[in-house]
Formats: sequence, structure tokens, C-alpha cells
Amino acid sequence: MAKFNDTPVLPRPVEALPEYAHAAARKTLADKLTEAFGLSRGAATAIANAVVDPSSVRKSIGEPSDPNAERIAVPGGELLGIRTPVWARKAMPDARNPRTLPSRRHPFAIDPGTGKEDSKFRPVPEPRTPDGVPRSTAELAVDIESRHHLVWASEQAKSYVLANNDWRESIRTQGVMEAVWLVATTYRHADDSDPVTALTSAEGSSRLTADHDILGIRSADIPYEDADAKFRAHIRRLNDAFQAGEASPEDLAVMRCERVPALVIVGFVPHDAGQTGFATGFPTALKSLVALRHVDPPTPWGEGPENESLADEVLDELERRKLITPTQAAYYAGSVTKEEARAAHLSDDPARRAADIVRLLTNPEPHVREAIRIAVTSQSTRKNVNQGLLNSLATALILRAVVEDPARHDQVRRYLRKGFGKAVHTGDWAPTGRDTDALAAAALDEVRAAMTAGRADEPGPSTLELAVRSALPLVLDGRLSGDRGTANNQQPDRRTPAEVLEAMRQTPQGVQQLAQALRDHAAGRPIRAVDELGVVALNQDGSERIVNDTYLRGEFPPPGKSKSQRPGDTPADRFHNSTAVLAAAMDAVAAAFEALGNVVSDDGRPMVDVKGVDARDCKAWRDLLDRMDEEFVVWSRTFRRVHGVDSTPPTPAATELDDVDDENDSPDAEQDILDEAE
Repeated sequence: MAKFNDTPVLPRPVEALPEYAHAAARKTLADKLTEAFGLSRGAATAIANAVVDPSSVRKSIGEPSDPNAERIAVPGGELLGIRTPVWARKAMPDARNPRTLPSRRHPFAIDPGTGKEDSKFRPVPEPRTPDGVPRSTAELAVDIESRHHLVWASEQAKSYVLANNDWRESIRTQGVMEAVWLVATTYRHADDSDPVTALTSAEGSSRLTADHDILGIRSADIPYEDADAKFRAHIRRLNDAFQAGEASPEDLAVMRCERVPALVIVGFVPHDAGQTGFATGFPTALKSLVALRHVDPPTPWGEGPENESLADEVLDELERRKLITPTQAAYYAGSVTKEEARAAHLSDDPARRAADIVRLLTNPEPHVREAIRIAVTSQSTRKNVNQGLLNSLATALILRAVVEDPARHDQVRRYLRKGFGKAVHTGDWAPTGRDTDALAAAALDEVRAAMTAGRADEPGPSTLELAVRSALPLVLDGRLSGDRGTANNQQPDRRTPAEVLEAMRQTPQGVQQLAQALRDHAAGRPIRAVDELGVVALNQDGSERIVNDTYLRGEFPPPGKSKSQRPGDTPADRFHNSTAVLAAAMDAVAAAFEALGNVVSDDGRPMVDVKGVDARDCKAWRDLLDRMDEEFVVWSRTFRRVHGVDSTPPTPAATELDDVDDENDSPDAEQDILDEAE
């Protein structure tokens, strides 16, 4: 007695198999499919060849002018389907099973054929509507390099499925019990081989993969084989052994697997474009049906595959609306090599590509947002395309440019999607394609101008672009992390990576550090710490200081918070540490003030409202705060003068001094400052 999920499963009884239908019956069904649903001859023939009982299906269709078919509502229209058993040997699982999307090796990350077996070819691209066929016709076309490409992709998908969603034990004893969804798909070869058409699963690839493994056949051979006589002889042998009581357990398992229940998609009726403002195509409608099935599956796709699929659909919709070109769509999808990107005048730098993708998906233009919304809602029940979802879709596309250890891939994805904050979504910026040095110089100018103007919280678009570019190397190299949770973790700074990057882009030292991250990552070396002049910082032993998450959070705290203490004893170190002590003391004063105000009397009122605080103490504290406030204004003005646009970059010696009496100050400068503060 076989077991599935540790529960005994009684084997499904076996019955003799029907004969494979004669060519005349299959041709008659193909004719009706073409007449009733507008399918091409190749698609109709592939369906007719796979159906177990063509005569029964032909009769069920009825009159071609008003054919009978199951109508399945999806966003954008209704799919038309026919439920019927099909021969498993005449249908194939999808070679680009969505479960494998996060693990694929894209050409932008590694040139096909230069790495391991998993990057031998490009990933099989998304299916499209065949050329010259209306977008509502229920058939697909996939461009592949050669038959070997399809075999490779199919075997990669098989290995993944059998390792992560293995149905073989159940199917061996029960057969496939739930209908797989099939659609006629034509495979077009770049090596000038003739195109071939076969029924391909839109959903149920894991079941077909397990079924084919039990049958002992290679799925990718199905479109190329046409051996009717051999198939009939195989069925006859199985039936003879079964009727004679001589069928082996393996023969019985094969007989259960030769036929599978199927929903064959034969048509699509889109909604009236005049009412909705757009016309959904068949490929999108089919994805919608598959996505609806996987909202709450026994084995969910998970967030990674879901976002990968949604990101691909977004690119398709943007391309369909001519908001991006086919070349750009392939570039963003990671489907071109670095060499091909350069030939198309696109950057081969993953960080610059990342900035392009982030801006594409955070573009505030209404027509872009509308395209993204349509793409997302066509595959999911989400109604609100929010900042988190856009970050997740951008991250899915960005990470196609890197070859990451699968063990770290999910962690990198979780951290990177938190690397693009509100300013990225709302700010007026655009990728410029400038090299790192030019971008850093522009960002420094913006920071200094912002300091001079007193708006340091939003320096400008160049700092935003620099922060977006730098997010990838900092997270990818493990130099910047997200919230690691609370279990057994002492992590006082709970800021997201985006919040740390936001603090960095608002200071000269932060801008220098972001630029250094890009330079060091591009050079393949650990990311080093730098000061506000861009000079590499050294440890006490003379070695170069390498940044990590703790360093970045300590060196670039939120405004008003203290920086990490420095171990040295130079004037600059003492000045830095004293500033940190003052910041910590201000935090303590604020906490003590709040605590005093929260002390409650017996009658429930705050004690300060009942008793008050000694007037002499309050006056002394107010005098102290007034004196400090005056000094804070002076210090702030000095900082703006030293670091603003009207100054040259400070020298190391100058940063160690509180140079209030600059020769360019007027004699009444301090009074002017106090007047300004008032």
C-alpha cells in the first residue's frame, strides 16, 4: 500500500486503455476546432492529436456558429475551455514553470554557455501571440534557439519540480486526478528548424512532469515525435498484459498515467475595449487564470515566484502600450547579455540598470501607473499598487543581473526591497547614466547647496540617483542589512536600508561613502570606509577600514542621534566623540522630560499639573537652554558656511577647529545669526 503525506492511499483501479484514434477522426475534430474557435491548423491539429476521444469532443462542440464550451471568467474577459481526457504523451509541461523563476540565470548576470549547466542557454522567454494572429486567439508562440534549448529548459524545470514539488508517489497510485490546463503552443526555432506545435500546460506542470517521469519519457521530445504506429503498439501491449493478469506494478502505474484529465483552452472572448479602455490579450488572460489558481495553493508559489511573474507581466504591458521598447523590455527582464546591452547603447553596469528599473516602476506619470495597475490586477486580486509592491517588483528584476547563492537570495531580496524609500517614489529624479565620479560630484554640489539654503533634508535628484544605485552593492555585499527580527538579536537601530541611505545622501561624507561603495563593488573588492573628503579611513593598526551594517548605522545616524564613538585621540576624534556625548545627553534630557510629565498623582492627573516644578529650577533650566540654543544657531551657521556652495571643501585641519571667526564674517555676524534665529 503506497503512502502520500504519511497517509495510506489505496491504488486507483486500472482499466483497459482505449485505442489511439484514427487519423480521420482527429482530422475531423481539427476542422471543427478551426471553424468554431478560429484556431490555426497547427494548433487545432495538436489538440485533436492529444484528445483521447475526438468524436465525443467534436459532438460536444455542436454547431461551429454557436459552439459549446466552458466559459471561465478572468480579468479582461472569458476564456473558453473544453474538459476532456488527453493522452499524456501528447501534452508537455511548461519548460518555463513559474516555480523556477527566481532560480533562473539571466544573460545579464552571466553569458549563456560560460557558467554551469543552469546557465547553458538563456531562459525560455514569455509566450506571446503568434505573428499574424489576433491577440484574442487561444494559442501561443515561444521563441527558442533550437530543440536543444527546449530540452535543456525542460530538464532544468523537471529537476526543480521533482526536488521541490514531487507528485510522483501520489500519481503512481492514483494517476492525475485534477485537470491540467493546456493550450496549443508553437515553438519557433532560431536555427531555422521548422516550428512545432504541442499542447503545453499553462497550469499543472508539476503533475505532468511527475506523470512523464513515471511513463519514462522526455517531455521536450513530445512536439517532435509523430509515431502513431509505435504508440498503438504500446497501448496494445499494456492491454494484453492487463487482460491476461500479467501486468507488473510498473505497467499498472503506467496505465494510470497514460491519460490525464484536462481543460483545453480553445478560445477567449475579451471585454469590450470601449467600456474598459483597453483590450486584454489572450496571453494576459491565460496568466490571469493561472494566477487565480495560485492565490491559495497546496504548495504556494511563494512571494519570489509571484513577484517574478508579476514583474514580467508589467514589462509586457508597458511594452504593449509602447511606453518601453522591445529592447528595453528585454534589458529590464535580464534577457540580454552585457555585450548585447552595450550594443544597444544600454549600460552593462548592474547598479545603473537597477536605477533604471527603480525609476521605471516608481514613475509617477499616470499612464505608467495605469499600465502597472492593469498588469498587476490581471494576475492577482490586489487593488492597491503600493510602494511595497513596486519595490518588490523592481527587486525581482534587479536581481536577475546577479548570480547569487540560493541560500542568500531570499535574504538579499528581502533587504533590497526595503532599500527604496518614499523619496525615491515621490522625488523628481531620473537616471542620467553618468559615471560614478560625475554623479558623486553633482551630488556633493547638491548637498552643499542644500546646506547653504537650509534644506539639507532634501539635497536633490543626483543624491537620490546615487542612493538608488548604491543600494544594490551595499545590500548584495552584505554591508547593509534590514531588520533581522527580535529573536536573540540585539539590534537597537531598526531603520530600514532606505532610511540609512536617506541619512547618507544628506551629508558630504555620506555621498562620498555611497560613491565609494559603487567604485569598490565594481572593482570586486570589499567596500571601504571614507571620510567627507573621500579619503579611505584607516583602523588603528593602519589597515583599511571595511564598512559593515553596524558601521554605516553608527556613522550615519538619524538627525539628533549620536554617532558611534571613535577610538582615536586626535582633536577631530575628541570633537566627534564630544558631539556624540552631547547628542546622547539631549536624548536623555528629552526622555527625562517626558518621564517627569508622565508621573501621575493619586487622582489620575499629571503630578506637574498638581504640584508644578520649582520656579528656580525652571528658570535655571530655561537659561541653560537659551544659552545652548544661541550656540546651536552659531554652530549651525558655521557648518553651513564651511560645507556650503560658497566654500571650498574643508581640509582635515579645518574640520578639527570651530572656526567661528572666519575672516569673511562681518563684525556683527553673531548678532545677525541671533536675529535670524529669533
